[in-house]
Amino acid sequence: MIKTITTFENHVSHPVIHTIKMALLLTLATLCILPAYARGELLTDVETEALMLNKQERYSEAVNTAKESVKIAEDTFGADHPRLARAMSVLGLIYFSQEKYSDAESVYLQALKIDENALVKDHPDLATDLDNLALLYQAQGRYAECIPLYKRVLEIREKAFGRNKPIVVTSRNRLGSLYYSQGMYDEAIPLFKQTLAIKEKTSESDLDSIVATLNLLALSYHAQGKYDKVEPLLERALAISEKKHGQLHPEYATSLNNLAGLYKAQDRFTKSLQLYKRALDIRERTLGPDHPDVARSLSSMGALYFSKGRFAEAERLYKRALSISERALKPGHPDMATLLNNLVVLYNTQGKRAKAQHYHKRLMSTWDSALKPESSDTSPATQGTTQKEKPYSGRVYASKFSRSFHRRNCVELTGNEEEIIEFKSRKHAMRDGAIPCKTCNP
Repeated sequence: MIKTITTFENHVSHPVIHTIKMALLLTLATLCILPAYARGELLTDVETEALMLNKQERYSEAVNTAKESVKIAEDTFGADHPRLARAMSVLGLIYFSQEKYSDAESVYLQALKIDENALVKDHPDLATDLDNLALLYQAQGRYAECIPLYKRVLEIREKAFGRNKPIVVTSRNRLGSLYYSQGMYDEAIPLFKQTLAIKEKTSESDLDSIVATLNLLALSYHAQGKYDKVEPLLERALAISEKKHGQLHPEYATSLNNLAGLYKAQDRFTKSLQLYKRALDIRERTLGPDHPDVARSLSSMGALYFSKGRFAEAERLYKRALSISERALKPGHPDMATLLNNLVVLYNTQGKRAKAQHYHKRLMSTWDSALKPESSDTSPATQGTTQKEKPYSGRVYASKFSRSFHRRNCVELTGNEEEIIEFKSRKHAMRDGAIPCKTCNP
């Protein structure tokens, strides 16, 4: 019977027949009619099937299929076997991709517990479990819990594979990026420097990955005001982008934009504007006039004009950027929040309180959309969505502000036009209007 089904699959790919075949095999596996080796092979097939269904946005089917793989793993290998942990990790990944964070955490923790009991303390599979959990916590803004996990992952992988393997480099970059996002630049910089040195010595390293690391290192120094260290890094990134892509490519435009940001910080207006305009022209020509990256270029140019008190030009660019973003982005996208904040600060600076309050209300609405709590009732799986693209959720980005952003009362606007104001919860009392809002209460 098994041979017949296998042969049949090789010649026929009709989805109905495939479904019947899979159901039959699952039944046989459940009844333990299949030998152990065959059930092991089936387990891999079912996991692959679950991931494919999830990629196709057939979310409910993906979850159910992944649950079947967990049952097969437990029936075949037992409740304390690492292979069961791997099956659970697949289920957790599917929950994670659907933003069912609590379900994902439960499954990931079970997988970790199995591996901790079954494997030696420095086994690479433990690093995988910890990495999965860290990525989940990071998506939820639970940074204090992420850092020790990423450090442990890096420790295990360096011991198992050495310092230069791609998987180790990835772990080092994740930890460094997390440090950077938390303002821990002294901790981030050594990791980025190590990563850069390894990538530059490795012949198979992708040039874009080298550029990405150069940018991260440059941004870290930029945040510390060490501009003398920033410029050579960004110039190298620009040269590498030009070498790989030429001067008419979005990646080259990104490098131009980064260098323009440095010149803005150094008050080199003419040089900064020149590069911003070049980046904008490239993005419009290669991506089209309504692409979000075009909006980002317009926003950056607007901020530059704002810094020089050229408010009319800043307003024109901000509004054009906002118009593009409203058409191109989903509600709650962080870029929308940044643009709305820019307009609030612009009008507030000019004493145009009515306009400032108008955009401030929209800003609050945007953040409410981005930070709305997780609910299984609104997940794609339960809604049976048929759209090709999952609805954008800004929670992953916005969660970094969730502890400090004043949701029910308005956040104080200080004149920093380029980013949403972030108040550190350890320094500021944010509840009950403890910090007055200059927009609502000028």
